[in-house]
Amino acid sequence: MSKMVPREDLTKPNFVWHPKYRVRFWLHIFPARKYGLIYDRAIEEKILTEDDFIQHAPLDDDDLRLVHGRGYLWRLYFLGITRLGLINGENPITPNALKKLKVACGGTYLACKIALEQGLGMNLGGGFHHAFSCREAGFCHLNDMAVAIRKLQMERAIDRAMVIDCDVHQGNGTAAIFEKDDSVFTFSIHQEDLYPNPKAIGDYDISLYSNLKVDDDKYLVELKVLPDLIKRHRPHLIIYLAGADPFVEDRLGEFFLTKEGLMARDAYILMLCNELKVPTAIVLGGGYARNTEDTVEIHLNTIRVVTQLMKGEIRLETPYNEDLS
Repeated sequence: MSKMVPREDLTKPNFVWHPKYRVRFWLHIFPARKYGLIYDRAIEEKILTEDDFIQHAPLDDDDLRLVHGRGYLWRLYFLGITRLGLINGENPITPNALKKLKVACGGTYLACKIALEQGLGMNLGGGFHHAFSCREAGFCHLNDMAVAIRKLQMERAIDRAMVIDCDVHQGNGTAAIFEKDDSVFTFSIHQEDLYPNPKAIGDYDISLYSNLKVDDDKYLVELKVLPDLIKRHRPHLIIYLAGADPFVEDRLGEFFLTKEGLMARDAYILMLCNELKVPTAIVLGGGYARNTEDTVEIHLNTIRVVTQLMKGEIRLETPYNEDLS
């Protein structure tokens, strides 16, 4: 695995997108319409061009069964074709939604492939970290990150992987899937007194209570453990879940991070992965700001960090820098 260096020729796309990511009508607290808004604003504001994106194919059931049981998948299909899918608790499902989820899984897998080839890959979707192998949870039905890792391991593209989960909610599904697997290291920094309850057993969890009033500085200093964790596990690939919900205006979390603090988080983690020569794929995860445009802006800032890193415009210069040798 070679260190990613700034590329003069940026003709190869690093960003994964598919028109099926667009969701126009979805009465749910999860703002699924954000996926289309992120893409549109990235193009309109000339952060990216259409040439920066690559479309992809959905994963098939054989791929999904690397993580999810046959019986569970059949249950999702059954729910999708009946009215029961619309009243499936916090996790409604329809045939169209299931197709979109399989496309999103394909997007995360392709972002990982791009990362292995070019250093960085980003899926403008994914991060469904609450999905367990045999049940849905927390607005998540298929665990795209787990499926991508298992598929790459099956293809012998990687042996060891690491998930750095920076959503405000613990990635309990991902942690449970890999709980007894030493080849995949799961890291999560999240609010403790918040969904899910109980928490799963991850390899390294930073559980912060809301009464700590976690702001930019308190959050970022916690990340200083990452260099040692990465060097100890020596992953061939990192999947970074850049959740937008640690934001101070988020409706489902109680952290106090600003947009600037979240962008600093992205810059630190991605520069660290680069310095340690680990290919990194980025997925979006959650975000439930009162104004959906705030969530979109946070995700756009992650895209901005990725593009700056590709162009060599940022360096690892934070108070949390460590000796990486």
